[in-house]
Amino acid sequence: MDARFILRNNTQILTLMMKSLYNEYMVDLKRISYETGNRELFRNVSFTINAGDKIGLVGPNGVGKTTLLKIINGDLKPTFGNVILSGEKIGILPQNLNKWLDKTVYSFIEEVTGVKSAREEFAAQCERLAQDTSENTLLNYNKALEQYEKFEVANFDATIKKALSRATLRDINPERRLDTFSGGQRTRIALAAIFASRYDLILLDEPTNNLDDNGVALLEDFISNSPVSFLIVSHDRRFLRNATEQIIELVGNKGINKYNLGYDEYIKARAKDRQAMINRYEQYEKEKRRLRRITREAKIRANSAGSSGKKSDGDKLNDHFRKERASSSLASAASSLESRLQRLAEPERIEDEIAIKFAFDEVSSKKSCLISVHSLSISHDGEKVIGPVTFTVRPGDKILIQGQNGSGKSSLLNLIMGDCIPSHHSGEVNKSEDARIIYINQSQTLPLENSSPLDNLQHLSPELELHDAINTLIRFGLDKRTISSTRAADLSGGERAKVLLAAMSTSSPDLIILDESTNNLDIPTIEALELALNRYRGGVVVVSHDRDFVENIGTTKKIKI
Repeated sequence: MDARFILRNNTQILTLMMKSLYNEYMVDLKRISYETGNRELFRNVSFTINAGDKIGLVGPNGVGKTTLLKIINGDLKPTFGNVILSGEKIGILPQNLNKWLDKTVYSFIEEVTGVKSAREEFAAQCERLAQDTSENTLLNYNKALEQYEKFEVANFDATIKKALSRATLRDINPERRLDTFSGGQRTRIALAAIFASRYDLILLDEPTNNLDDNGVALLEDFISNSPVSFLIVSHDRRFLRNATEQIIELVGNKGINKYNLGYDEYIKARAKDRQAMINRYEQYEKEKRRLRRITREAKIRANSAGSSGKKSDGDKLNDHFRKERASSSLASAASSLESRLQRLAEPERIEDEIAIKFAFDEVSSKKSCLISVHSLSISHDGEKVIGPVTFTVRPGDKILIQGQNGSGKSSLLNLIMGDCIPSHHSGEVNKSEDARIIYINQSQTLPLENSSPLDNLQHLSPELELHDAINTLIRFGLDKRTISSTRAADLSGGERAKVLLAAMSTSSPDLIILDESTNNLDIPTIEALELALNRYRGGVVVVSHDRDFVENIGTTKKIKI
């Protein structure tokens, strides 16, 4: 029998034995902390990921969720703590695909699924084995062969074809570059990469960004029915509800809160926990006030103990001794009370959740028509992409532009706004000449990438005083140090979005146009935006695949393209 086969089988048996002994986890995080520059993102993060777990990772923007995924994947080293792996293969699908825009669909999926590295490693080990048959070389060859087979490298062409078909991308050319696709199409290509992967644990960072309803449903079904473990960073509430069974809440320097519950149950339990913390702190404050009061009263009595009216010398002497004894006793009691007060353990004080306020809440436009679109069509390479589309936006309208990934929703908004006008289009777009319009595009690009969030806000809202600009960013949950000392290019996706929303919050527009505005935003900010848009009396046009968001803003009309 081939020695390589025997060695490989023995290695597999040993692996199974080790798993039977230690397989309480796939990944075990031990008191992980991470610092960048002079900023601590999180501290003492400890939890385990077991086989088959479907975990949602939530928390405020900028708290370090993406960083934690990179640490688990081995792309970053923690400042403190350890990540213990049980030997399973881990893959990550990042939030931002810009790194691969110059890659073809085929090469992108090959790389993120680990197929490329498995192929290259196996080829390298085959070459070494031809020159050296030592035990160590045989062991390395066997490991490479195991991964080659696990990742089905030899059948990758068939695998990618099947994955693209499952992601409803059957007709696309896999040799086409990513930068030629829309944001939604790229997300769907990333979805195909998930389908094609053979990892034991998959880390997903905002996987539903720009993904249409059909794509989200496909992903939810895949996760729910897969034996693979998932750790998912997402702020899509319905997706978390449908795809996860546990929630881990990252809370910065306080570590994590873990809930072995679905999303809806997590929300209820979190509210209950917060109320319990509030009650404990209120009880602590009440007891502290009581002890201070009786301590103060004891000191007053000690100082006045034994005093009385006119007495004889003998009585005065007896009173003096009684006063001394009483004073000493009361002073001792007061001291004891003070000591008790000092020993009173202060419970954790819950931080007030930031109340985000949008200035346009009650704005009511007096314009009768803000935008009129008539028989608008867009063509590409002689083929009609959009249209004809006809609709009108009036004050109070909340219009949802619907369509599958790649249908041209963002192109339509860009054309309406006069940005990136396609060479082949027809129809009419009429905008109210003096209408104040705010447009946040899908890329959420800040104007000054090498400057701070504060510089960007002042650029976007030049009428703001410095202190008002600072307070606005703080109100939107940005860290005080981040506001002035972090480059826009180094912000998380959610933090970038918050700077744009902060600028929008200080305006009084007649019309708001939002293209996937909830991408990367934390849930409290999404909920604040929902409330503001629901109250808003101007016109709203949105492109969004966030199903809860669309419902909660009070959509009045849907335009399908």
